[in-house]
Amino acid sequence: VVAAMSTKDLASGSHPTATFPNAHLARVGGVAGVAAEPSAHRPLQQLQEAVAQEDWARNFEEGKTKLQAQASWCAGPERCATLQCIATMSGAARVLEIGSFCGAAALALAESIPKHGQVVSLELETFFVEFGQMYRSRSPVGAKIRTIVGPALDSLKDLADQVAKGREQPFDLVIIDGDKARMKEYFDLVWSSAGLLSSKAVVCLDTTPFKGQVPTRYLKFGQAERWEAPSGMEEIAALRATVSSSVEFTSHEFGGLLVVQRAVAAATESNAPRVG
Repeated sequence: VVAAMSTKDLASGSHPTATFPNAHLARVGGVAGVAAEPSAHRPLQQLQEAVAQEDWARNFEEGKTKLQAQASWCAGPERCATLQCIATMSGAARVLEIGSFCGAAALALAESIPKHGQVVSLELETFFVEFGQMYRSRSPVGAKIRTIVGPALDSLKDLADQVAKGREQPFDLVIIDGDKARMKEYFDLVWSSAGLLSSKAVVCLDTTPFKGQVPTRYLKFGQAERWEAPSGMEEIAALRATVSSSVEFTSHEFGGLLVVQRAVAAATESNAPRVG
């Protein structure tokens, strides 16, 4: 159970609270100590197994998906546990996920947030969302998940507008695991949109390089070497450098995630009353 972990249970650097500078991330108890709902685990495992067994190349060849997905895109047990730990330790109730694939991470997060909490997932591919729907329906925490289908940037802008109008509540935790080429756009929009984030918000960026699978049609005609898929390494490195050099943010990297919060001084200043 994530909530029962203590920092000493894991080696320094492998646990979010071991080196991350914000004290509240190490707090257990109260809302932050809410344990994952035990009956929810099985649908998540079933979804992960179904993704591993699915023929994603065939789905792409038959035009069911716009992208040739691969099973490795699915959040595995280690990533799910890491996200659950961050959600629990930070006391997150509302989570925004940018890039959801079939929804394994969303289910894991829904297990860890309070009963009144919500995970809002943005996903481009309708097929991916439909693939995971059966497993969300089976899970007792599935009702906590709301998925918005469409280009993530458009959906994010609409969400920011809804929050500004008071129709949506701010988010405590944001997971950015979408298109690496637009990762900085997502990051900038999340932080610059007034009221979109709560004062304690944590933003996690996936730093795993994209490894696109060679489409079957290239393999079939012996042209695998002509297939080029950007890894996103340059974009990841640029954003990492921007965050680390900024006095506005404090960050730590572990488990393939760059975890960012507003620096204490910057947060205090942003919450201070304006004069003049």
